[in-house]
Amino acid sequence: MIKNYKIFIYLYFFLFSKAILASSSASFLISQTAFNNYDFSQVLYEYRTNQNEDYKSDYLDELISAVVTEDFRVAEKIAEKILTVDPDNQEAKLVQMSIAYNHDKLNDLNSFRLDRLNNKNELLEFLFYQNDKVKIKSSVSNSFLDIVRSSYANRDVNYSQNYNFLLFYTSLSILINSQNFEAVFIKGQLLQLIDDFVFAEKTYLKIPENSQYFFDAQRNIAFNYSRESVFTDAENKIKKIVKKNNSDYELKKILADFYRIKKKYNAAINLYTELIENNFEDAWYMFYLRGICYERSDYWNKAEKDFIESLKLKRNSPDVLNYLAYGWIERDMKIDESFLMLTDAYNANPDSYYILDSLAWVYFKKKDYKKAAELMEEVIDMVPGEVISLDHLGDIYYAMNRKREAAFFWKQAKDLATPEDDIIEKIEKKLKEYNAS
Repeated sequence: MIKNYKIFIYLYFFLFSKAILASSSASFLISQTAFNNYDFSQVLYEYRTNQNEDYKSDYLDELISAVVTEDFRVAEKIAEKILTVDPDNQEAKLVQMSIAYNHDKLNDLNSFRLDRLNNKNELLEFLFYQNDKVKIKSSVSNSFLDIVRSSYANRDVNYSQNYNFLLFYTSLSILINSQNFEAVFIKGQLLQLIDDFVFAEKTYLKIPENSQYFFDAQRNIAFNYSRESVFTDAENKIKKIVKKNNSDYELKKILADFYRIKKKYNAAINLYTELIENNFEDAWYMFYLRGICYERSDYWNKAEKDFIESLKLKRNSPDVLNYLAYGWIERDMKIDESFLMLTDAYNANPDSYYILDSLAWVYFKKKDYKKAAELMEEVIDMVPGEVISLDHLGDIYYAMNRKREAAFFWKQAKDLATPEDDIIEKIEKKLKEYNAS
């Protein structure tokens, strides 16, 4: 087994050492832009339209696009074109060797093994050979996947975000072994990360029910549906998946979250209630989410009970502490208890601007305006366009008799607010009173 650090070296070389020397033609520019935007079909369209002329001197983008879209007939032709110019091009060799291996053409496979100087290539050896013998299919497929896994193992390296190359290696893994459903699942995830939800769904659907990756694939499909803009279409698709998979717990959570995000709070509450009855380990979280739905529906007493129940199950959840404490201070209840809870929440998650806003607000309620302003200014530094925080800072400044500054931040909040923020009318009232004074 090759050392992981060597895999990193290979990846670094492949992802960053490719210089594209091309004309300034419109086709090249369109192709390059499409590739950078993960529009692989457009890249291949430009290639097919211009394949009788050399509008580029480097066809690596087209090669990767053909592999990712699994058009291996075109990929083979592009690889041949590249190798006539650059006989040792490794991506082109990988494609040719994978296709040869897939068709049991071991002589063709071995013909690409050495470079022009008759030297072996460590990457090719790692992928296809072991002790000078050709590996079995599953081992070769998993070796390709090891390249992808290794990129995730080192989160600090920039190339972990180069989805084009990760998709390239994953697709070759699948070409070698179509039954490698881990590779299929990872490819679906990568496509999901680049927001190609249609291609991701087609990929996930290749995973059969007897695979250990089936339910996760179904959950990802359902999650992707939840991001669609047309509510009824998305709802019907998710419900169909839930029904098909015997009301799987995780799938029902996706549907409940979908209802909550779409502000269909009654439907969400009903589903969260069903999920709570399962009494799974994340019941604390279901109480929390149902509490949010109650609070948004103006049932504070029910919301309060759910938040308290959530904290009984998981005492130190910063988000729950924040939500409950903020609900109390907005109603001028339990200010001192809220202060302690928000302090705990902030200490547990100091990077959350939501929690910092709440902590600033509780200082405001305790009439410590200087501290409140200091903390709320930190929030604005973190998220300059956060409407609620801008409004809060205006209130704090007004209480400090810094009325002109208060009006400035109220105006900013009003300009940035949307009807969903539900504060425009309140801000207009405050501005009206300021102007009258």
